[in-house]
Amino acid sequence: MTRSMRALTSMTLAALCLAATLRATDAAWKWSGAYGDKAVSMLIIGDIDIQLRADPTTAFAHIGETLKKADLVYANLEGMLVKPQGPEIDIPDKRGWRHPSPDGVLALNAWNVKVVGVANNVAYDRSNILQTLKVLDANGIVHTGAGANIAEAHKPAIVERKGVKIGFLQYTARWYQDSDQIATATEPGVAKISSRDGVTIDPADVERVRDDIRRLRPQVDILVVSHHNRDGATATQFGAPPARSPAGARRDNHISEEYQKAFARLAHDTGADFVYGHGTHTVQGVEVYHGKPILYAIGHSAFDQPGYENSKDGLVVRVVIEGKRIRRVSFVPVTRDAKNDVLMLDPSSGDGAALVGVIKSLSANVPLRIDGQEVVLLDAPAQLSKK
Repeated sequence: MTRSMRALTSMTLAALCLAATLRATDAAWKWSGAYGDKAVSMLIIGDIDIQLRADPTTAFAHIGETLKKADLVYANLEGMLVKPQGPEIDIPDKRGWRHPSPDGVLALNAWNVKVVGVANNVAYDRSNILQTLKVLDANGIVHTGAGANIAEAHKPAIVERKGVKIGFLQYTARWYQDSDQIATATEPGVAKISSRDGVTIDPADVERVRDDIRRLRPQVDILVVSHHNRDGATATQFGAPPARSPAGARRDNHISEEYQKAFARLAHDTGADFVYGHGTHTVQGVEVYHGKPILYAIGHSAFDQPGYENSKDGLVVRVVIEGKRIRRVSFVPVTRDAKNDVLMLDPSSGDGAALVGVIKSLSANVPLRIDGQEVVLLDAPAQLSKK
């Protein structure tokens, strides 16, 4: 075979590989309902931690087209976009954890994840938080929940799509060391809400959340609030081990704690339109509170962190905004395949139906229904046009 023939063969093989890769990307999910051209489709997905891949964009290969067709995608960024130093070094109080590295941002950019929250327990330490925000800023990804000081950490992310302004706030109820993670008047860190007992919330944090929402409310049409749930087992957080359930048993992270309900309701009562939680590595129940949606934990999305291979449950949540108000909220269960790539599941059969069954069992008096390939939580009537 001549050199030119070998070169041509190599180029042909490369083209075939590229074509195969493109074909491997799944088609966009078929959502139900007909809405006008001005309606905004927002997707909220579970925790993201992308690492240890030759090509970070493959994490969303199956759902990438679904993400790209949305007007906006929001997620909790579960990990620092900095070079890992090693699983025994990156977070001393969470041995085995490694920072995902800056490469994870490539997947966010490739698949339309343009807004993220950074307030969570693995935002560690102050210098890494600042470096992560620099990576996000350099890639045009808007963020909330962390900053150079407490004012910046509580600053909302605001984006506009089709004339609709959407604002995001994020907090964490779980962390390891105040001195390395919590924002102060002069030091970088994350925004927090603290609950020592899983029932009550620090009154100062409650007032700070209310103030954040009240300041944001006049600036936006839709206001989204989320928080990273505490797990009741982070011993270093308050300097002493937290209270355990009877006989020292570890609590079931599918069950929402009372403080979560209090937080969601106070956020709605103050002016939020949509509230959800993350960080338990599980899904939890859902609720409609005074006509407004709450999802207490939506589980994982793309999650490559070693040690979490079996924590695959999650949701893709679709929020349709029409007439500058939330018209529909629905969700689709997700898992991860043998390559750890995210897969959306039919909610009416197999593993998808089983996961929906778990959510139903945790959601008292919520009339969830399946419409096509999605589970509907909220379906508001269309507004009548004014003559």
